Amino acid sequence: AMNDTKSERTLALEALALAKEVRTNLRDLMKEWYQTEEGVPLLSQALADQQLLLVHRTDLDKLATEAMMLREFVLKILSPDYTSALAKLTSTEQELHRVTKDRNLLESEKEQLARKAEGLMVDFEQEKQEKSLVKNELVAATHQLAQQAEYCSTMGASCSTLLWRVSKHEESIHSLLSGSKVNEFFQLVGETVTSYISIYHEGFPSEETEETQFVLALCGTVTNIAASAYGREYLSSSSCGLDLVDVLCGVLVDIPHGQGTKLKNLCLMALYNVSINQKGLTHLSLKPNLIGDLVWVLKESRDVVTRQHALRLLQSMVLEPASELVTQQLLRVIPLELLHVLSSDPHHEVNTAALELMADMQALCSGTK
Repeated sequence: AMNDTKSERTLALEALALAKEVRTNLRDLMKEWYQTEEGVPLLSQALADQQLLLVHRTDLDKLATEAMMLREFVLKILSPDYTSALAKLTSTEQELHRVTKDRNLLESEKEQLARKAEGLMVDFEQEKQEKSLVKNELVAATHQLAQQAEYCSTMGASCSTLLWRVSKHEESIHSLLSGSKVNEFFQLVGETVTSYISIYHEGFPSEETEETQFVLALCGTVTNIAASAYGREYLSSSSCGLDLVDVLCGVLVDIPHGQGTKLKNLCLMALYNVSINQKGLTHLSLKPNLIGDLVWVLKESRDVVTRQHALRLLQSMVLEPASELVTQQLLRVIPLELLHVLSSDPHHEVNTAALELMADMQALCSGTK
């Protein structure tokens, strides 16, 4: 049965091929026949040149009829499966043609992408080399900057330390404040202290570092300037001096707890010296948060010198309050319970200052009644 099926299939394919050939020949004959009707001389010439056979119209019609019959016969002997397979074959050939076309297009795009990738790799290598050069230059510049920063820190610490020592003498204060760079110096001190605390707000470096020595020397110089009458007047009268006083007031609570004790003490000493001047005291009394910050320092600090300076500054503000409003603020913000505790402090300097402040506050309270 399988052999019969193969024979039938072979016969059908041969018949289909014969039908296609007959149909092709028929089309050629029909075309030549119409050309013959249009001009016999052309046909005669064609017969002479190509050695063609002249066919009668009737025979041509018969041949066309036989071709149609043969086509119908082939379609009849072919089973529906073969017909469907032939249709699928045609569809597959069309799909194959489309896939081949798409494949060629993808190959073209692949070549374009390959060329583009090659160009990008060249650019990448160039940028990589440039980046390496820039990185090396950056490392060299960073190293050079570190050396310059170290040099500047050393020089700044040395100069400011010398200036701090010179400012201990009263006669040198007039010389320092008579120069043309005083305002720039006060501005430098304020910016340096603010920047230092901002950078190391989580933890101060050792006091032995050049940077810390530089900051301490600047604050020590300001403290010595404020220790003289002429210096206090200058700080309390000039805008740059008052700006520096505001910076010193603001950093009291910004210094990390338990650290920067020496810096905090220098700020408190400078503010106390400023408070001796009437203008300076008035300016400090108008700072709304200063009294509360000083109370916070008394509560949080365990350093004897720090608490002593904070008590002295509060006492200076209590002795000569700038206004009734300041008096009320002093009596309201300074807790007597804290002063009672401090009056029992084992350190003589602290308990003495606390007792004096309590007496002054009681006198102030009596004066307001």
